[in-house]
Amino acid sequence: MANTFEIHPYTITFRSTYPKDMPDEAESAAICEAIADGTFPQSEQLLTSELSAETIPLLLERISKTRSEISEEIKATSKDDAGDVDQWIAQAKKVQEDIARCKEESKRIVEEHQHVQALRDEATDYERKVELLEAEIGFTETLRKELDSANAATEALREVEDCLLKGDPCAAAAKIQELDKKTKNTLKSRTSTILRDLRDELRLKARVQLETKLNLQISIHRDQDEACISVRPDELDGSATNSGVLLRALDQLGDSHDSLEPLKDKLKAFVLQPLRQSSRLRMTTYEVGDSSIRIQLGREGSSTETALDFVLAFLKFLQSSVASTIRLAAAKAIMSDLMTLLVNDWLNPGLPTDLTMLDGLDDLQARVIRLLKELESLQWEGQKQLQDWIEDIPRAWLNKRKAATLDAVRKAFVASKGTLRQVERVERQTMPTRTEEHGSEAEGETNDWDVNWDDDNKEKQASKELAEAEEDEDASGWGFDDEDDTESNAKANDEDKDGALTNPDEEDGGDAWGWGDDSPLETKSEPPTKDDHKQPNGAKDTKQEEQEVTLTELYSITDIPDHLVQIIGKDISDAQTILETGHDGLNSSSASRGLLALPTLALAMFRATAPSYYGSSPSLTDIHRYNDSLYIAERLRGMSVDGRMPNVDSDVKAMEKFARLAYSKEMETQRLIVWDLLEGAQGFTSCTQFPYSQEIENAVSAVVDRIRALHITWRPILSTSALMQSIGSLVTMVIGKVIDSIEEMEDISEPESRRLTAFCQQIASLDDLFLSSPPSAEEQKHDPVPMTAVYVTNWLKFQYLINILESSLVDIKYLWTEGELSLEFSADEVVDLIRALFAESAHRRSAIASIKGGRSSR
Repeated sequence: MANTFEIHPYTITFRSTYPKDMPDEAESAAICEAIADGTFPQSEQLLTSELSAETIPLLLERISKTRSEISEEIKATSKDDAGDVDQWIAQAKKVQEDIARCKEESKRIVEEHQHVQALRDEATDYERKVELLEAEIGFTETLRKELDSANAATEALREVEDCLLKGDPCAAAAKIQELDKKTKNTLKSRTSTILRDLRDELRLKARVQLETKLNLQISIHRDQDEACISVRPDELDGSATNSGVLLRALDQLGDSHDSLEPLKDKLKAFVLQPLRQSSRLRMTTYEVGDSSIRIQLGREGSSTETALDFVLAFLKFLQSSVASTIRLAAAKAIMSDLMTLLVNDWLNPGLPTDLTMLDGLDDLQARVIRLLKELESLQWEGQKQLQDWIEDIPRAWLNKRKAATLDAVRKAFVASKGTLRQVERVERQTMPTRTEEHGSEAEGETNDWDVNWDDDNKEKQASKELAEAEEDEDASGWGFDDEDDTESNAKANDEDKDGALTNPDEEDGGDAWGWGDDSPLETKSEPPTKDDHKQPNGAKDTKQEEQEVTLTELYSITDIPDHLVQIIGKDISDAQTILETGHDGLNSSSASRGLLALPTLALAMFRATAPSYYGSSPSLTDIHRYNDSLYIAERLRGMSVDGRMPNVDSDVKAMEKFARLAYSKEMETQRLIVWDLLEGAQGFTSCTQFPYSQEIENAVSAVVDRIRALHITWRPILSTSALMQSIGSLVTMVIGKVIDSIEEMEDISEPESRRLTAFCQQIASLDDLFLSSPPSAEEQKHDPVPMTAVYVTNWLKFQYLINILESSLVDIKYLWTEGELSLEFSADEVVDLIRALFAESAHRRSAIASIKGGRSSR
């Protein structure tokens, strides 16, 4: 069974699909029963039956009939409960009557409440009227009192005004103070405001009159050339209106502090300003009268004695001419600053630094003691400053001498004109000479004057190798190990019987000269082994005799060392004088020790200032600083020998270290320049191919020209030995670089060998820079002695390298087996050079075998 709907525009048709065979009455009864019970039909037959138009009227009729039956049933059921409904209706009517009676009662209560509220409002109104009347009565009473108070205040103000009109501000001040007490608790009314304004106006007028009288009592004025303090004669009269009375009146007005401050400032300026050394106008003279003190002002100023006398006169003037109130206030405000100014601007600068003027110190100290006693008698401030200065005179005097010494060093640099002068360096050394037993010289023994120099050079080379073994990056040229060097130098100087200055050019090791300081490059050099100075076989039949040799060299210094030595000498001389003669105001021993400490400060000042001075000078370099520092160290050592400076070793070491640092700085600069020029050779590779050959030639020429230019520049400045060692250090570096570059070449053709030989010979032409005249007069008749091998440690190795480049295998083999090639080159170095210079052959193998065999046999 199914139900279907058909929807048309204006009609909806419901069709049921109930079975046609179901009776219509049964369907109506079933539907009516479901409607009456409020349930859904459960019969499947009913649900599947078809609802036709004929069934609907029957269904409606059935529903109407069922409705009538239900209505009748309801009526029959409710008929039994009709009595209960009547009783309920009766109770409802009673309730309505009670509600009406309650409404009437409520209306009556509301009317009574409104009547009570009206009575209450009327009572409140009467109460407010009573309060208003009471307030009016109180206001009237207060107004009466206020008017009485205003009347009294007005009378008091009239009296104050009358006092002011009569010129009596003191009485006016007293009345104002009394008026303040009376009106302190008055109401803040408009009348009191007006009275307060009038009172403040009269207070101001009274203050003005009091300050005017105070300024007339103590008058301070200053013009262009003069400053003056004038006090009225009645200032100390207790019955007169003096400054004390005026100040008490101002205190009654509550303005005494504010009124006294300007007066104290004027007094302070009157005393302090003319005494300040920084003032444009200072005190020249002063004049003290009965009631005045007058100062004359000028640009020149006065002496310390005059300043002390003026301060003492000012103290006495305050004590004798000014009332105690102002005197105490002024002393409290002025004395401390005045004594500090006196110490800083007059007493300390007034200390005489020259020993010839020390007698003036006694007079200065006596004046200060007199001033101190005056302060103690008055019990004023400032006593501590003067007492400290008196107790601190020795230290203050030494501080002034220290400042004078340091300033003298500074002035020496400023006054220097950079002119050079030559000085001598004289060294005396005891040199052993070997002779036979019969007094003749041993066979084969040479008496050359430069033998010990060569030995010293060996010691330098050995020292340099030790330094290179201890440090990966050699910084000895910068003076990092100067302490050891200076200690060894000091020991050597102590052993010198003449006490002369050991030549710093021959100090132990290359540290002082910076020979090992080839950074950023590394120089490799083996100390040459020489048999020239070994004892011959007959040495056992010889004996040694000592011979003193004097070496004299000239070098240039500026005028600064002379000034510095003069400054140091003055301090040392004064220390000795004050220790011998003594002085009452100074502790002789402590003053002497303090003066002996000043040379160290002067030398420290020189070392601190010299780098900037020599660095900024267009004509002076670190080489000049090196010479000046060495000359100062030499003079200091001479003072130590003379006994004038017993403890000068540390200062000498510091100056020698400072000199080495200056030298190392200059040498490092020149090494970098020469090294950069030599880098243009690019390891001498492709030396026969253009443009490399031209670059190498330019680099070698530039290096040679640079070294010769330095020789020309340094020759008038450095001593001969220092010049040769400086140039020798640069040449050693260049030769070491050339040797390393050639040894690193794996293949050298014959044209390249000739070209390399030419370059080496061009560098070898620098040997004319190392010609030195013998020191003895007899030997000076001969030609100059070449000293190249002494100052250029790898010179002999370089000469052998030139021989190897232009020699045959036979010659090289002969130099190794019969000559001294093995003293400069190792077998491996010679073998590498042979392999680079000569092609593979039986002769080359034989030569290499001979060289290696010769090494093993040796």
